[in-house]
Amino acid sequence: MMNTKRRGFNRVILSILIALLWAGMWTVPEAQGETAPFFKGKLIRFVVGYSPGGGFDTFARLLARHLRHYVPGQPRIIVQNMPGAGSLVAANRVYKMQPGDGLTIVTFHFGMVVQALIKSATVKFDPLKYAWLGDPAIGGLPQVLWVRSELPIHSLEDLKARKEPLSVGVTGVGTSAGVASEFLRQVGLPIKVVYGYRGSAATMAALERKETDGRILTQSTMQTIYRRYIDEGVVRPILYMGSDPRVKRIPGVATLKDLNLTPDQRKMADFLMTTWRLLRLYALPPGTPPERIKVLRQAFAKALKSPKLLSDAEKQGVVLSPIYGEEVGRIVENLFQTPPEILERYKKLVGSK
Repeated sequence: MMNTKRRGFNRVILSILIALLWAGMWTVPEAQGETAPFFKGKLIRFVVGYSPGGGFDTFARLLARHLRHYVPGQPRIIVQNMPGAGSLVAANRVYKMQPGDGLTIVTFHFGMVVQALIKSATVKFDPLKYAWLGDPAIGGLPQVLWVRSELPIHSLEDLKARKEPLSVGVTGVGTSAGVASEFLRQVGLPIKVVYGYRGSAATMAALERKETDGRILTQSTMQTIYRRYIDEGVVRPILYMGSDPRVKRIPGVATLKDLNLTPDQRKMADFLMTTWRLLRLYALPPGTPPERIKVLRQAFAKALKSPKLLSDAEKQGVVLSPIYGEEVGRIVENLFQTPPEILERYKKLVGSK
């Protein structure tokens, strides 16, 4: 009799344990929120603010191939190029897609954040409201002035002695290349800034066609994505602006110290270095549900650490050194604490172009 009761008691306990187990299994998806069922079967768009073939496009396509494997539900990801005004067109349009749903990610130039900081009339977005995923690579330092190798310019002194202006091609107002070119022009170098090229690839093609004489581009970008221009002797470096400990300097190239800047010019140069710390921003429109922001930030970080993506990056000559969403947010917030007098000088620097 006692054995029968004990068996009955054990069956009850076993039934309760099975019920609890099933309850636990069914509550796992609830604990993850709606993200897994939401992304399954969906399509995520990477909106790139530049034309195909340039650095922004290269990074976006590399990331798009791998990111889906780290998003719950493994949605498809496609790249959509939306060039214009140095990536401002893309930054403005995606910002308007409020509230965001987690299915559109935009990548644009950090210089557009600075344009928003000085309240440029062409900027239609608030950087403090974008949800940042991060920046996958070394930022915009050092900026380097490169010139066509067949020109009789081998040093900063050669450039200073030039009678004709050196034409420098840029994509748009507010980009690091555009601002750096204007800064060098204002401190006395013979430079003519040529605006309007639709992306880095277009500016490099113009340089090779001898349509322009020079190009300001980060050392890391030139040594990776546009390595051919160095290997084939198309360009040579003339001037360094800023530095990054992760980038090995090219010996014998002049720096901003060689320009003998005034104290005010030095303050402006220091501010510019701050604005060039980041380069390729990835963001979600305002109003994107917090749980989807969290999932995509985690996926962004995991993808950039994945062996397969790192292997592909090495094959493409792409150097990864990411800064993630929350840190990007802090950098942007700190930028908005810039003293008004510095911003006024910056406005005069970029002018009304």
